Amino acid sequence: MEHPPPSPFICPVIRSKDSGFPNYKVINGYVSYMIDSSCSLHGVSSHQGHRLDPLYWCNNKESEDEPSWCGACQCKESSTTYYFCNECSVSYHKECVDSSPLIKSPLHPKHHLQLFAHRGLAMTHYLDCKIISCSYCGSCVGGDRTTLFYYCFICKFSLYPVCARRPSFLNYQKRHEHTLNHFPRKNDLICDVCGVVDSKTLIYVCLQCDFVVHKNCIYLPFVIKIVRHDHRLSFTYSHLRVLLSCGVCHQKIEENYGKYYCTKDCNYVVHSKCATRRDVWDGKELEEEPEEEYENLNFFQVIGDGIIQHFSHSHYMKFEKKITGILYYENKRCQACVLPFYGGNVYNCMDSKCDFVLHEACANLPRIKQHIAHPYPFILQVSDTKNCFFCEYCDRFSCGFRYVCCKGDESISIDVRCAAISEPLYHQAHPHPLFLSNELGKHKPCSMCRKNSTRTLNCIECDFCLCFHCATLPYKVKYEHDEHFLTLSYEENASLNWCEVCEKTLDSYKWFYACNECGVAFHIACLLGKCAFYVKPAQNLSFASHKFNIILINGLTRPICEECKSRCQDKLMIQELYDGKEITACYRHWEENDI
Repeated sequence: MEHPPPSPFICPVIRSKDSGFPNYKVINGYVSYMIDSSCSLHGVSSHQGHRLDPLYWCNNKESEDEPSWCGACQCKESSTTYYFCNECSVSYHKECVDSSPLIKSPLHPKHHLQLFAHRGLAMTHYLDCKIISCSYCGSCVGGDRTTLFYYCFICKFSLYPVCARRPSFLNYQKRHEHTLNHFPRKNDLICDVCGVVDSKTLIYVCLQCDFVVHKNCIYLPFVIKIVRHDHRLSFTYSHLRVLLSCGVCHQKIEENYGKYYCTKDCNYVVHSKCATRRDVWDGKELEEEPEEEYENLNFFQVIGDGIIQHFSHSHYMKFEKKITGILYYENKRCQACVLPFYGGNVYNCMDSKCDFVLHEACANLPRIKQHIAHPYPFILQVSDTKNCFFCEYCDRFSCGFRYVCCKGDESISIDVRCAAISEPLYHQAHPHPLFLSNELGKHKPCSMCRKNSTRTLNCIECDFCLCFHCATLPYKVKYEHDEHFLTLSYEENASLNWCEVCEKTLDSYKWFYACNECGVAFHIACLLGKCAFYVKPAQNLSFASHKFNIILINGLTRPICEECKSRCQDKLMIQELYDGKEITACYRHWEENDI
């Protein structure tokens, strides 16, 4: 069998290594090495191990549906020719293999573009390091691997080698009937598809129709399903019958630009950019695809009058209406949400030796849940009581039921309280409805705890917002020495200026629990515990590599904490076996250090 002749080109990794000090530049705070004419494209004699072989299975045809990842530029833009390095075990675009040090691109005709090798090294004294991205495909330059890219210092314009050879025109009849030509000059032109000005992305125009579109808007889908609405949405340029605000950001919808509207005539409209955010849309084009519905299994089987068999428990459970007998029994908690019972309907296990109990609402939790903050559905997971987890939305440790999603980039778990958050959220402590209207990736301080969060529920009539941690705090709670309910409050009150538990001054800028009838107030952490309100005493628990017990401290004396060397004021403590020795510590230290 005859092997193909070796390629005359050098592996891009070897070529980039030949570049180095002093040929480096700092671009957006990152060190990049200039590849000049001294870093030859040819001559493989000194690098025989890095032999480049053509990949004949994909050469001479362009595969837009399944582009091959390139080890030199790390983008998935397709090419008609690929090479494979036996030493690196990766494939490369031909455009990256034979990339010249200095080129003129049809996408940037005004200036030459210089070839650089990015090695992921940031300058520590640059506080504003920004990710370099390709102006054509939008992929980010960086990561652990070496990345080749072209750059113009005058315009701060970058392109991958495979993108730099793209033509200056596009034809996509579904978006526009005429040929679209690249508009090379930076200008504040409004895109007809998304209605936004963005000078950082490439702009294409149709001179016949005065049509303007961003490169990344040309291929936007025409029919989609987003997590904020129950029905499918279709793209349109048409004028609306009534003036509406965007269903995601709740800002005004401009009449003259593209948008998505509900196909079921719900008067629901979303900006093009908002509808295609990665936390709102799952990335699927649904045009000509049949409608799908989630098959939600029954929560429980009805056995008799008020008696059920819940899928999470082996014994029969009986419905009890507006219970009061366990109102003050703090250890009796719902197995799903781990909250105590303050009255209301419950399902109680009929086995006298079993303490399994569920709120009526928790017994009816759906098996499949589409959440407003995640593009993929969650599955209700009822693990045994020995396994604990960390909620990704409220940053709490919990031993209750969880919703799990394993699709997308990572697996995440959220507790049932966060899963119950929907739009609009009507919180008892605020007069206006709240919406998940954050800009993607933008931090905002919570009005209750003052901590910054990228996921907040916002009031569109005022500046009020809540993070998921605070939004899921119980509005009403009980205190063992008060016969009334305590409620969340944030209004300044001269008579409520100190905490009954720690006897310290209340922060007027933070919320607290108060009993207006008795004139007493409490810090949230003092009343509920620093960290432990959503866990309960249990034995032989496991989380990650930890095996531990959670112990209720309710006696006259308290054990000394190994961490803070004092008697802990928390309601719960952790017992953990470490190097054959039993360690006892305040629960707050364990959660802060190990989660």
